[in-house]
Amino acid sequence: MTSNFFPLNSIFFMQKHTSPCILFLISLISLSCNKPFQPEVAYTPELNVYSVLFGDAHGVYVRVASVTETSSGVSQAMHGALVTLVGTGPNNSPVETVTLTDTTALIDGISTSFYYAPTHIIPGGSYSVSVTQNGYPPVLATAQIPSGYATIPDQNTYSILQNPKDVKTDINLAVNVSGLASAGFVRMLVECRGLDSTGNFTAKSFNVLPVDSLNPFIELGATSFPVRVDTAKYKNAVHLASDYAGTLRRSHLYVVVIVTQIDNNLYRFFITSNNTANPLLMRTDKIIFSNIFNNAGTGIVAGASIDTTRIFLF
Repeated sequence: MTSNFFPLNSIFFMQKHTSPCILFLISLISLSCNKPFQPEVAYTPELNVYSVLFGDAHGVYVRVASVTETSSGVSQAMHGALVTLVGTGPNNSPVETVTLTDTTALIDGISTSFYYAPTHIIPGGSYSVSVTQNGYPPVLATAQIPSGYATIPDQNTYSILQNPKDVKTDINLAVNVSGLASAGFVRMLVECRGLDSTGNFTAKSFNVLPVDSLNPFIELGATSFPVRVDTAKYKNAVHLASDYAGTLRRSHLYVVVIVTQIDNNLYRFFITSNNTANPLLMRTDKIIFSNIFNNAGTGIVAGASIDTTRIFLF
């Protein structure tokens, strides 16, 4: 039996987050076993479920398929399942129960099937996704949604941001994160927004803290951490943004800080999903992390948040 997992769609890492970052150390006790490793087991029909719930989003997407019988099999989207979302707020206040609609839509020109409901995901809340389909064990998984953050610079830092030519030391920002988040990363850029010569709105951004596509995440061990900004990179971004502003009829510059947080479910999925070729990781055919209750299926239901602070410069 082979566990097939859906890749992230264009919604999550719409900040197009990418591949896992840090090798996950897994118990190697079983390596002492002298018997030949035979991971394949008898095929049992199971569901594969994938969903990332974003704090403050106004829509929920769940992808459902069946686990394929062989590694060469291709998972097909499953239609006709009953998919339900149940949640509670940060203070255990009840959140409405919703049934998702079986939907097929074109995404980037490709026909994609998923279950959808236009519902608000409350930061700090806890949500359960259940899926039932005839001929398969029912699937249930839960996730907590990381709450927002703040990157409010003090007066001195704000003055430094507005006068980059006078800066001689690195800039420090304080980022507050949720205790429900296991990992995250911070992006910083300088953005120019304005009207071009024809009067149309335009915007362009220049990276100060870009995302490392190979190793995007840092593990979060506290609810706040410092972010050091290289002054030379900041000055260069401001210079490029100012040059672009000079081509516009009217414009403003902003510093934009984007903080992405993910819960433990999604973090563990990331750090295991691309390491399947390493024979030292785990002696089982299900080496990709799954939080489906009671191993009744495969996949994940996870929580995440993407928050933006925009600081006006001039």
